[in-house]
Amino acid sequence: MTTTTNTTNTPTVNQYGTYSGGLSTGSKTATETSKTPQTDAEKTASATKGLGDNFQTFLTMLTTQMKNQDPLKPLDTNDMTKQLVDFANVEQNIGTNSRLDKLVQLQSAGTASTNLAYLGRTVAFEGDNFQYTQGMTQAPLGYELATSAKSVRVDILDSKGNIVRSMPGETTAGTKHAVSWDFKDNNGRDVQPGTYRLNVAPVSENKNDTIKTTTYTFGTVAGIGNSKDGETVLNIGASEVPLSKLTTVY
Repeated sequence: MTTTTNTTNTPTVNQYGTYSGGLSTGSKTATETSKTPQTDAEKTASATKGLGDNFQTFLTMLTTQMKNQDPLKPLDTNDMTKQLVDFANVEQNIGTNSRLDKLVQLQSAGTASTNLAYLGRTVAFEGDNFQYTQGMTQAPLGYELATSAKSVRVDILDSKGNIVRSMPGETTAGTKHAVSWDFKDNNGRDVQPGTYRLNVAPVSENKNDTIKTTTYTFGTVAGIGNSKDGETVLNIGASEVPLSKLTTVY
């Protein structure tokens, strides 16, 4: 009688503290994870090296072809000249790209240096949140209506969304209206420092129409960076505000 024993490969812990001998989890190898996108400068350097290698190969093949050409049917000099000119044009284009890359880097460095002037400055921008600090004497808030309204109510809300102050607003369109808030609530009491939000509620002549409103708020620039699209952004409070959204620098 023959006895058959079923054996299984039991994963064991290796010296790295992970299991070996089991099924793959699909993790990437070091070669795969180390791949990073090439920069423009690296691409230009790679193209230049490739062009040099190809040009040497081309000259070797051309020389060999000329040595072994049929005397009765010599190579077309116009064709050879055209190929040499093509190589020269490619080399010139790569050189131009290399110089443009350097110009872009210099321009970026100059822009970054200029943007440092925003640090610590108070700026106004499109938005609705703002920070009220003790001793503040004015809040440069504002709004703009796309179309004229029958009436406008301007609300100041606290961080919990509660209305602390309501005021009537201007109703005309196409003009940036300033919002004057004395940092008091509806009962005339001073509000506590903190985060607040500007809310503008216009009422249309036609109750079925909705009026688009753009609000403007303010804040102090604490940092400067770039978005994933490469646009310069300013760190204001917990928000990243694109430089293009700024309206005033104080």
